[in-house]
Amino acid sequence: MSDKIAIVTGGGGEGGIGAAIVERFIQEGATVVVADIDLKKAEGVARPLGERAIPWQCDVTSSDAVNKLVSETVSRSGRLDVFVNNVGFTLPGRIVELSDAVWDTVIAGNLTSTFYGVRAALQQMRRQKSGSIINIASAAGIGGAPGLGVYGAAKAGVINLTQSAAVENFKAGVRVNAILPNAATKPLLEWFESTPDGRDTKAAIENYARCGAPHEIAAAALFLASADSSYVNGAVLPVDGGLSARVGCVDAKID
Repeated sequence: MSDKIAIVTGGGGEGGIGAAIVERFIQEGATVVVADIDLKKAEGVARPLGERAIPWQCDVTSSDAVNKLVSETVSRSGRLDVFVNNVGFTLPGRIVELSDAVWDTVIAGNLTSTFYGVRAALQQMRRQKSGSIINIASAAGIGGAPGLGVYGAAKAGVINLTQSAAVENFKAGVRVNAILPNAATKPLLEWFESTPDGRDTKAAIENYARCGAPHEIAAAALFLASADSSYVNGAVLPVDGGLSARVGCVDAKID
């Protein structure tokens, strides 16, 4: 990653996957734009990592904001080598109870934001005929889990978007891949403890896999960002301790 230019969205979550990816990329020599809707959080991640970590405020649900993030990064650095779509969140609830507003918010924050990032990165990477885009998806996107219907639908869309972008752009020298993580991040742990569906899902997961650490997800992102993965394109890479082998068979309680 020496001298590479990268953008990581959702990079300001302390102890999260995005922050771990930022730190690992910096360790490997990259310059990284730490993009987050909360500038103070982005600054908190970037400050200890030195001048190659650049904090940036960005609302990824805004097409204009994402376009500006990419264009100004390219204006300052001359190119864009890696774009990581890491923003993701859910508002848990069973489908029968979901409001239109919750559906729209979760789809915008997970799927639409990823589309904006992929499109903006592709426009630059196609011009330079190189680049790697990494989308953080979820095992919820390949199998059902109670209380995560809208999140799973959004992440399923991220998976298909990843594969479609990969086949459309490989001749332009751009690779697009996705990671399915299972990491003990703060939002996941809060969901595990705060709802019956979360507690049931946590118990089911623990039968088949441990929750990983963010740095273990970052190692996979580093691989997909680097020349070591030059022949990897359109991949959906589980980094979940084997959890995805059981998705769809989670033994949660269904009323």
